[in-house]
Amino acid sequence: MDILTEICEKRREDIKNKGFSFGHKIPKKRIRPVVSFLDEPGTILEIKRASPSKGWIAPKLDAAKTCKNYKKADTKAISCLTEENYFHGSLKDLQKATKKAEKKVAVLRKDFLLEPEEIEISYLCGADAVLLIGRILEQEKLLEMAKKAFEYGISVLLEIREESDIQKAFAVLELANSMNCNKKIILGINSRDLATFTIDLLIPLKLNEKIRKIYKERKIDFPFPRIISESGVTTPSAANFVGNLGFHAVLIGEAAARNPKNAKKLVKSFSKAANSKKLEYEFSFWKKLSALLEEKSAKPLIKVCGITSKEDAVKCAELGADILGFIFAEKSPRTNKPEDSAKIKEIRKELTELFESKKIKKMPLLVGVIVDPFSEEGNSVFQMCYEQILDGIQFHGCGNLAKGEFGYAAVPLAAEEDFGALKEIYSSGFPRVLIDAKNLENTNASGDSRYGGTGKTIPSEIIAESKKLGPLWLSGGLNPENIQEMIKNFQPELVDVNSGVESEPGKKDFSKLEQFFSAVESAVQQ
Repeated sequence: MDILTEICEKRREDIKNKGFSFGHKIPKKRIRPVVSFLDEPGTILEIKRASPSKGWIAPKLDAAKTCKNYKKADTKAISCLTEENYFHGSLKDLQKATKKAEKKVAVLRKDFLLEPEEIEISYLCGADAVLLIGRILEQEKLLEMAKKAFEYGISVLLEIREESDIQKAFAVLELANSMNCNKKIILGINSRDLATFTIDLLIPLKLNEKIRKIYKERKIDFPFPRIISESGVTTPSAANFVGNLGFHAVLIGEAAARNPKNAKKLVKSFSKAANSKKLEYEFSFWKKLSALLEEKSAKPLIKVCGITSKEDAVKCAELGADILGFIFAEKSPRTNKPEDSAKIKEIRKELTELFESKKIKKMPLLVGVIVDPFSEEGNSVFQMCYEQILDGIQFHGCGNLAKGEFGYAAVPLAAEEDFGALKEIYSSGFPRVLIDAKNLENTNASGDSRYGGTGKTIPSEIIAESKKLGPLWLSGGLNPENIQEMIKNFQPELVDVNSGVESEPGKKDFSKLEQFFSAVESAVQQ
């Protein structure tokens, strides 16, 4: 039994024994007026004592005092957890919070609501919105509960995460439209899997793009909903990252509850990013990657790095490569030169024509790989992003110089002491980080630990530990002979191959490429 099922079963038992009030005194009449929920972009900060995944977060939390602190931080809304067994909240907390919130800030009742009667109790206790979780409610029950919320004049934050939730979401959106309650429905996409409590910060973006695609394909005429990203944001820099991805709001739980003094920074970081104007290339890599992941089959994405010629690029695209990497690093034997932008522009044109003529199944993303953002090579890659010749940048071994608006970071690993850099990158909001084998013996041509090309794999125990921090993007020593074992042992989301499919540095061996792609295909069929 997963934790979500366990929580719901225990809740049903408590309702049977204690009623929908869970033994708390419920006002006969609502005291405060309904406050509009998230009319403007902003944060939802959470009153949260504990969670099944983290245990006690703020055991001495006072709901009224916390609400007061969050109001001072200028949050747009406050979420109050009322689940008693696993999160140690209560309806008493909700009543304290709504009283202290007054007319200034909206309050969400966050719980695993299962029955329509719980909507009325939420309303009477002062909630301005209720959380409804698509995954735990059948569509008919979900619609009944949403309808009741709309009738009371309060909003619904409908949480979705699975593909199957999207159909339910559209049913509720249609209901809201028919009741003239479009401003009362918000979609929340949780980066945390409520069954396993694992985090994936790209899930909200992936489903956001999916919903936009459905709107376009179906030519839906009712307004596109406000969409918020839930969970996983623990630092101001991560809040900034999410704000730049186009979400209307972000729900922040543990980071605010554990350290209320940090709330102001979290609010400011998200709000500044969410309200800023962006150039076309900024953060576009992550949206393109989300589209790739949306269409991904059971096999991992394949990135082929070290591309130096049109012939190699076309061959990789014909085989089904998802990402092509062009190295721009002076010491690399596979480096492209700053003046090669015309060549890469021509490669992009060729691949686009092949894709549009359906001679290749997908248009791979093109990324520039740099080790020094301030070098001549680094500057040329930034310029190619401005001109949209490249889709993004791989910041290889650049640490905190990696810029999320352009692309992702790669961290060389060899031992546990290297995890600090990896954890720092994740905590700053990067949804994906590539791990590569760190050069400790100067076995590559550059003699620089930031560079790959060693032909050596990362130690297995290091790979396993890395996977606990986020979906695995794996590089380092991969080849046709070992890729099946790597996929079997670690189930990476992306594999990055370079020297393992070369006849010489910078020149791909077509036979080895074919063997590699075939081995990846076979690995997922076994």
